[in-house]
Amino acid sequence: MSENVTRRNFMKTAGIATGVAIAAGRAPFSYAQNEKVRVGCIGTGGQGSYHIRDGLMGAKDIEIVAVCDVYAPHQRLGQQLAQLSNAGIELQPGQGLTDAQKERVSQVPRPKGYYDYREMLDKEQMDAVVISTPLHTHYQTTMDCLDAGKYVFCEKTLGYTIEEARNMVKKCHETGKFLQVGHQRRYNPLYNKALMLAREEGIIGRIVHIDAQWHRNNDWRRPINKDHRLNSQEARFIKDLDRHMNWRLYKETSRGLMTELATHQLDIAAWYLDAMPKRVFGTGGIDYWRDGREVDDNVNLIFEFEITPACRGYRAINARSSYQDKIAINQPYKVQVMYSSITANAKKGCTELILGDEGSLELTEEGGYHFQEPTSKVTWAQGGQATAEQAATVVTSGGTLQLSNKALRGGTPIVVDNDKSIDQLQFIRFAKDIREGGMPKANQMVGLNATIMALAGYQAIEEQRVVEIDPALYTFDFPTPDPGVVS
Repeated sequence: MSENVTRRNFMKTAGIATGVAIAAGRAPFSYAQNEKVRVGCIGTGGQGSYHIRDGLMGAKDIEIVAVCDVYAPHQRLGQQLAQLSNAGIELQPGQGLTDAQKERVSQVPRPKGYYDYREMLDKEQMDAVVISTPLHTHYQTTMDCLDAGKYVFCEKTLGYTIEEARNMVKKCHETGKFLQVGHQRRYNPLYNKALMLAREEGIIGRIVHIDAQWHRNNDWRRPINKDHRLNSQEARFIKDLDRHMNWRLYKETSRGLMTELATHQLDIAAWYLDAMPKRVFGTGGIDYWRDGREVDDNVNLIFEFEITPACRGYRAINARSSYQDKIAINQPYKVQVMYSSITANAKKGCTELILGDEGSLELTEEGGYHFQEPTSKVTWAQGGQATAEQAATVVTSGGTLQLSNKALRGGTPIVVDNDKSIDQLQFIRFAKDIREGGMPKANQMVGLNATIMALAGYQAIEEQRVVEIDPALYTFDFPTPDPGVVS
């Protein structure tokens, strides 16, 4: 997809959103300077309460008017945190309230709590909702909120099925409201800077391979309060408290590691390459935590991307050898993305390693490094051919190991200027896009594409075959937002 086409699609979509907003009586620029975006939070468990505490508390243009959770302890926690947020108080972990802060909080009404989000939609005046509920509930909740005229922030993965995610994109088009998905790396200044360095300055040359993994060493279970007795309202929605709290471990509510973790990093691969994979193969199993879970505790996959000159991730190269065909080397080429997630060893942690023929980028949410590729300096830095002696040094295993270790020691930190958490940044942008008629960087197409990749990978593992990814899955007969936006 060319940059001109995607920009045109983006402007058309923005225009549709503007027209609907005006028809509804509120132009995209009609928010008063001191008017806050009124938000309802649906789901205030682990992720939802994190969003209030770490994200919404730092988004000064947002007011939380109500919270909803089907589990009473989570609902109460959401109300408490929302009250602090509305009082303009940001708390660090383990930090208590001062007397002055307690006085400020006492002056702010506690937002009302609901068990049924549909009741909240009927009774509360809101501009938008933040959905942090289990995967299998994303679809109906999001569709109802869009139908109610709300802008939506929904946690990833966008849909339990690809059809659900496609329907959400269609609903955005019909309603003129956008859907921001919880791919927070899109708002991380580090990832944006690294992408611009790679794309505009070419600091790593042509991307030739991507390695990504999310490794941890725990059972991924959440503790259950066995003494809790469901009240009549909770019992309407919760039949089994363990399955409700540990929904990630069961097939009817989740696709496990692929939908709960892999989408974050597959999204980075698609963003940096500006492409969608053609096919995927993978394997996995329940090989360590044999505790009644139904989803794999380890997965390994290979995604194959084809990069064409229409992709912003495409990069032409010069011949490095007299044996290379100077025309063929810049024809469309493939990039393999290797992804793994395991739950019994945390050594490799969570990183994305973007490998280019001139260097590498190693990225995490906490920091990133650029590594110069030493072999590039040996073979083509001067524009000529390597000597026989130089070539021998590069191709022998000992020489390669030595050069690789030197590169590892010589990494240069990627420095960004930022004093806010990434969660704050994504919600600050959420409010800004609502107030100014913008379109999120992590828009509905970003969510759809990540859903497609994750579920294709899940299918490949389940069926033990190569799964082809049909472009028709992410193609529509109406303009859609650009999924490749940078800062």
